[in-house]
Amino acid sequence: MKPEQRIQHVEAMIARLQDDAEWLRQTGFWTEAASNDALVAEIEKAVEVYVSLFRESTRPTG
Repeated sequence: MKPEQRIQHVEAMIARLQDDAEWLRQTGFWTEAASNDALVAEIEKAVEVYVSLFRESTRPTG
């Protein structure tokens, strides 16, 4: 995957995760394994990782 494609992929993943977290907040959805708040917290952790990856991917080299 080319660097530009990787950046687009990471941007899309961040957007999807943020959409999922918003959906969870609006619906109150939960599972037997985790509460709504726990699900949102885990998604927000994943977003932080992807944002960090995005920053590193877009940092100028040299």
